[in-house]
Amino acid sequence: MSGRTPGPQPLTGVCLMALGMVLLPVGDAIAKHLSAVTLYSGAALAWSRFVVGALLVVPVAWSQGAFRGLGLGFVGRQTLRGCLIATGITCMIVALETVPLADAYGLFFIGPALAALLGVVLLGERTGWADWAAIGLGFLGVILVVDPSGEFRPGMFWALGGGMAFGGFLVATRWASGTAPPMAQLAGQLVAGLVLLAPLGLPGFLDHRLDGFGWILAMGVSSATANLFQILAFRHAGAAYLAPIVYVQIVSATAISVWILNDPLDGLAAAGLAVIVSAALFKIPWRGAVQR
Repeated sequence: MSGRTPGPQPLTGVCLMALGMVLLPVGDAIAKHLSAVTLYSGAALAWSRFVVGALLVVPVAWSQGAFRGLGLGFVGRQTLRGCLIATGITCMIVALETVPLADAYGLFFIGPALAALLGVVLLGERTGWADWAAIGLGFLGVILVVDPSGEFRPGMFWALGGGMAFGGFLVATRWASGTAPPMAQLAGQLVAGLVLLAPLGLPGFLDHRLDGFGWILAMGVSSATANLFQILAFRHAGAAYLAPIVYVQIVSATAISVWILNDPLDGLAAAGLAVIVSAALFKIPWRGAVQR
């Protein structure tokens, strides 16, 4: 199977990224629930996501011949991606032990701005006023959702660290895009994260004998599917182009907070969500045929 990048279809990339961003908070919401009703540590919950994802994805990728002809370059790229996403997920789960889902995602969103900056510096991507305007607009919306006048809890530092790792992950995914089939990249990322977190996650996971197994399975499936959509998106557009679409996560996270976790949503937060949606949509009409 060839790892060549298909022709540029930026709108396809936007749609795939948006789907992935809607799904990602589902796994985090499940992790928050499990941290409240079980004794799993944040590292154990993060590790379980990689275990479930790897068990689902690796056999499929193998049966498709997705690893055929891949060498050490593939291993290095996926190890970097796996380390970054494992760090981001672990930080986010630890943050969610003490911070509401929407608030944690607010600080997590340093990621898109960092991804855009690194995309320019490290990958030489062309970034215009529309990219930076959309990123700035989205960040303004996040500030409204989080409400900076509120209390700053220690768990928010974990969310900030998770956002920085996620920004690096977005750029690493763009860097690796087209070098291997999507299923091979996802499998490599999951295996790398599994190995990295095993010393911290495995002992705590086994101590509690698969408490909440159904929730753990759902958490892993949603996370793996979201990451597959991200990989596919970066085959069509660059990190700077797609960075504002990452803000869709906070719309999903806030909806889950309000409708499932019963957290309140005030008028300021609702206005912030409208701004974030505008930032994501702002990117769609202007660059239909430009490959980043």
